[in-house]
Amino acid sequence: MAASISAAMLPRRGQSEARQRLERRTADAFAEEERQGLMLAAKTRTAALLVILLWQALDSPNSGLAYAFELFQISVFAVLGLLQYASARQRFHMSTLKYVFVAADCALLAHVLTVPNPFTGLELPPAISMHGSPYTYFFLFLMQSAFSLRPRFVLWCGLCMVLARSAMLLWVLAQPGVYTNLDLPAHTPEVVLAAVADPNFVFLGHWAIEVLVSLLVSGGLALVVVRSRRLVESRSRSERARANLARYFSPNVVDRLSASKDPLGAVGELQVAVLFVDIMGFTPLCEREPAAKVIALLREYHDRLGQAVFDNGGTLDKYLGDGLMATFGTPEPSPEDGRNALKCALDMIAALETWNAERKTAGAKPIKVGIGIHYGPVIAGDIGNERRLEHSVIGDTVNIASRLEQLTRSLGTPLVVSDDLVRTIDPDVQEDQRLIAKLSNAGEQQIRGRESGVPVWVLAPGTPATS
Repeated sequence: MAASISAAMLPRRGQSEARQRLERRTADAFAEEERQGLMLAAKTRTAALLVILLWQALDSPNSGLAYAFELFQISVFAVLGLLQYASARQRFHMSTLKYVFVAADCALLAHVLTVPNPFTGLELPPAISMHGSPYTYFFLFLMQSAFSLRPRFVLWCGLCMVLARSAMLLWVLAQPGVYTNLDLPAHTPEVVLAAVADPNFVFLGHWAIEVLVSLLVSGGLALVVVRSRRLVESRSRSERARANLARYFSPNVVDRLSASKDPLGAVGELQVAVLFVDIMGFTPLCEREPAAKVIALLREYHDRLGQAVFDNGGTLDKYLGDGLMATFGTPEPSPEDGRNALKCALDMIAALETWNAERKTAGAKPIKVGIGIHYGPVIAGDIGNERRLEHSVIGDTVNIASRLEQLTRSLGTPLVVSDDLVRTIDPDVQEDQRLIAKLSNAGEQQIRGRESGVPVWVLAPGTPATS
C-alpha cells in the first residue's frame, strides 16, 4: 500500500517521472546484483569443479598422459570460470560475454563427452556418449545461470544445453555402425531388447526426454527468477515509500498508513497540535565555525529533536534550517494529540540538557532553543507543484504556533504553550497532571499579527523537563 500512497501524492506527469526514476534505480540495482551473482556463480562453479577434480582423481582408471588429459579438460573449464569472474568483476562487456561463456561451456562439455580421450588407446563405440548420466553435468551451467537473476539468460542456457546435446546426437549418428530405434526392422520387445544391449544403438526417446526436461527446467527456473525479481521490485518500492514516510511520520503512523488504501494527499480540516522549535542565537553561535562543523551540529540537533517527535507519535512536517515544525494529529487526530505535543516539547528540552552537558565537557557552547505549541484547526493536504509535493498543514493555528515560538525570547523561557492546547489535556489523569504541573500561567500575551492577545503557559522556572 505504501507504494500506492506515493503514487497518489503525485500528479500524472510527476508520477511518470518518479516511476521512470524508480525503474532506472531498480534496473541499476538489478544490474549490480547480476554482476555480484555472476561472480558468486563463478566461485560456486570453481568449487564444483574442485569436487569433480577430486572425484576424478580418486575414481579415474587412467594414468599417465590419459590421466593428465582428463585433468587438462577440467582445467579448461576452470579457466573459463576465472574469465567469467574477471569479466563480471571488471564489468568488461559483461552483458554480452556472459552469453558467450555459457555457449562455450556447453560446447566444450559436449566435446569432452563426445570425443574420446586420445591417450587411452581404447576404441569405444561413439554411441556411448549418448548413454548413461554424463548429460547431468550440463545442469551445473543452468544452476550457474540462475545466479544472474536474468530470466533470458536462464533460457539461453537451457537452449545452449539442448543445442549441445542435439549436436552430440548428430555427430554420433554420423559415425559408421550407429543406428537408432527408427532403423529397427520391427519394434517387438525382443528386437528392442537386443538393440539396447548393442553399444552402437541410440534410443532417440532418451534424447527427446533430455531435451524436454532441459526446456521445462530452464523455463520453470526462468519463471522463478521472474517471480523473484517482481517480489524484489515490489518490496523495494514498498520499502522505499515506507522509508519516505518514516522521514516524516512516527513508526506507528507509518504502520497504519502502510496498511491503509486511502490516499494520503486528500485535503481536509483537522484539529491538531502544531509545534515549532528554533535555536536561539544560532547566527552568533556558528558565525566563526566552518561549514562542515555547522552541518554536523545541525544533523545531531535535528536527529535528537526529530526522535522526540517520533517517540511521541508526531509528524515531522519539515526542517526549517536551525529549527523544525511538527504536528500531532496528522494524518489521524486523537484525544492524546495535545498531551503528546507537550510531552514532545519537554523531551526535547531534556534531550538538549543532556546534549549540552556533553558539549560542555567537549568545550563547546550550549544550545538554547525556543519552543512554541498551539492547538486548533488546520487545513491538511498536499502542498507544492507537480515536480515536488509535501504533505503539510496551513492555517491560523500554524501561524500562532510560530509566533509563540518567537515569544520565548521576550519571555525568557524555552517553552510557550497556548491555553487552547493546555485545555486539551485531561487534569484528572495522573500523568497529565505531572505535565501541567511543569507549566506556569503567563497570562494573555500579545503576538504579532493578531489584535487580541493569546493566553499562554510557560515552563515553570526551575522545573526539570524530565519527570
